Amino acid sequence: MKEERVNLSNVDVDNLINATKQHFQELGLQIIHEDKFENYWSIKAYKGGKLATVTGSIRDVEVLVTGANNNYELTLRTGAWGRDIAIPALLASMVSLGGAAAVAAAEVYRAHKFEKNFWDWLNKQVSQISSKATMSQPKIISPDTSAK
Repeated sequence: MKEERVNLSNVDVDNLINATKQHFQELGLQIIHEDKFENYWSIKAYKGGKLATVTGSIRDVEVLVTGANNNYELTLRTGAWGRDIAIPALLASMVSLGGAAAVAAAEVYRAHKFEKNFWDWLNKQVSQISSKATMSQPKIISPDTSAK
């Protein structure tokens, strides 16, 4: 699972969360879980089905927002793109040896395109929510490998 994070300030988080849910649904993702606690919001969405499982085109997306006092962190977690490359690559390799690499490259490109489009969309949403709202550049979060 890949994680990227931005810092947000002066944002109406409830409004942003509702807009994010609508955006995911417009992309054909199904909201499968939501949480809201004090200073914490979470949305999990999914796109797939039986055929998607076989072809490896399942998509998992999670958005987490934490913080208070107009200072928040929004984390985008995307998964299944990398995890599910093996099945379509295997299917493609049955057709041609170069097919596996092409399928893997296409899946990586699709994941990158989704993430870039999400950050572009989010930047526009933040600007529309408030003229005082700000958003930092996305940063990839490395998993903590020190804890074993």
